[in-house]
Amino acid sequence: MNDLDVIKSPLFWLFITTIVLINTDGMVKSVIEDTICMDLLGKDKNNYGKQRLWGSIGWSLFAIISGVCIDWYSAGLEYKNYAPGYVIALICFLVDIYVVSKLKVIQETNSNIVASDVKKIFTQGKVLAFLLWVVFIGFFISFIWNFVFWYLEELSNVYHPEMKSWMKSLQGTALLIQCFGGEVPSFFLSSYILKRVNHMTIFSIVFFMFTCIFSVYTIIENPFWALPVELLNGMTFALSYSAATSYAALITPRGAEGTLQGVVGTAYTGIGAPIGSFVGGYMFKHIGSIDSFRLLSVVAFFTCIIQITVNYLINRLTINEDPKDIYSKVETKDDNLEEDLTLT
Repeated sequence: MNDLDVIKSPLFWLFITTIVLINTDGMVKSVIEDTICMDLLGKDKNNYGKQRLWGSIGWSLFAIISGVCIDWYSAGLEYKNYAPGYVIALICFLVDIYVVSKLKVIQETNSNIVASDVKKIFTQGKVLAFLLWVVFIGFFISFIWNFVFWYLEELSNVYHPEMKSWMKSLQGTALLIQCFGGEVPSFFLSSYILKRVNHMTIFSIVFFMFTCIFSVYTIIENPFWALPVELLNGMTFALSYSAATSYAALITPRGAEGTLQGVVGTAYTGIGAPIGSFVGGYMFKHIGSIDSFRLLSVVAFFTCIIQITVNYLINRLTINEDPKDIYSKVETKDDNLEEDLTLT
C-alpha cells in the first residue's frame, strides 16, 4: 500500500487513535507516579533512581517473555502475530489497577501560590535552558525507542535473513540488556552520581553518549552486535530521566510538584519525542537507516558542544549556580508572604 492508501484506511486511524490514547494515559501515569515518588522521598530526591529502576526490571522481563511468546505463537506464519503480547499487557494492567487502588498518598498543596511561583520559575534562564535540553534528549531518544527495532529488521533483511524467524526474541533480548545492563545500574547509581555531578554535566555526558551510539549503528551489519549498544541506550535514558526529574523536583515550589513534573514530561515525551518520531520517519524513508544514524551522530555531537558552551556561559553570567537556590528564593518569598498575612 502507498502512503495515501494507508491514510485512507480505517484501520490506520483506529491504530492512530489507539496509540494516542495509550500515550496520553502513559503521560498522565508518568507525571502522577513521579510526583508521588518525589513527595514520598522528601529531602532524598536524588534517590529517585533507586525507585525507578524497578520499572526497568519489569519492562525488561516482560519484553523478553513477550518476544519469545510472539515468536513461538507465530511459528510458520508469514507475519508475526502479536496476540500474546496484548494478553500479557492486559494481565499486567489489571494487576496494576489493583495495586494502585491500595496506594494511600497525602500531598499538601497550596493553590494560592502555585501559579505565581511557577511563573517565577520559568523566568530563570537556567530553567529555560534545562527544558530546551530535555526537548533535545527526547528528540534523540525517540530514535532509540521507535527506530532501532526497525533498523535491526533492516539489517536482518539485508545481511542476515536467517535471523528473521527469531527477530522478536532478539529484540526482547535487546530490551533485557538495555534495562538490566544499562537502566537498572544507572538508576541505582544515579543518586550517587547526582550528589557529585552537576545536572547539566549529566546532560552533556548523555549527548556525547548519543553521538557514540548513533556512530556505532552506522558500522555494524549483524543485528546481534547491536546488543552491546543497548547498554549505552539504557544509560542515556536512566541518567537523563533521573537528572531531569530530580532537577525539576529541586526547583519546584510547594504545591506545584505535579505542574513542574508535567512540564518536564511534556518537554521530554510530548515535544522532543514526537518531533524526533516525525523527523525519524521521514529520514528513514528517504535516506535509509544507516545514513539517518550517521546524520544523527553529527547533530548529537554539535548539540553536545553547544550545550556545554551555553551551560558554561549561564554559570558565568548567573549568581545562583545551585538549582536549590531557585527553589529557596521562591520559598523564602512565600514564607515572608505567609508571615505578613499572619501579622495582618
